[in-house]
Amino acid sequence: MTEARILVVCTANVCRSPVVERLLARHLGPSFEDLRVTSAGTHGGRLAVHEHTVRAAREVDVDLTDHASRLLTEPMIVEEGADLVVTMTREHLRDVVGQVPDAWPRSFTLKELVRRALDVPIGVDGFDAWVRAASDGRRAADLMVPSADDDLSDPYGGPFAGHVAMVGEVDRLVRRLAQLVPDA
Repeated sequence: MTEARILVVCTANVCRSPVVERLLARHLGPSFEDLRVTSAGTHGGRLAVHEHTVRAAREVDVDLTDHASRLLTEPMIVEEGADLVVTMTREHLRDVVGQVPDAWPRSFTLKELVRRALDVPIGVDGFDAWVRAASDGRRAADLMVPSADDDLSDPYGGPFAGHVAMVGEVDRLVRRLAQLVPDA
């Protein structure tokens, strides 16, 4: 068992990233002696969690009533994302790496991380080695434009059904990721 610090990033830190934060903590927590998962937004700190997201998250037993939106800062990336930064879109990934270029090897969109984790060789020892293996062969140039392959739709301002769809999608992705992360 080891420790890990994971930072989850979206736009306002009121829909996608709070849900992913709580799901990662739930599904990865048993594999770590000390797991700290936090979240922030590239434009966060100004809004409450969207009421539709709160309701939709309850459907997968995630309570967001105590979540407070935070604005992403360089120290958060360095400290809270010391082991892994998970973003909701390629744009968020570029924001993270723009603030802290050294964060590139440990920063992924959620969809990209799940996809790349499928190719991490069995037997990689430890979480840090697993993250490095997931990053092998990546090119920043490949992530310069938006892509449905990597970007999770933002339900903010949309109907309740969009929030339900987002929660369902991130729940499936995080569950799959938890199956692929080696026991720490």
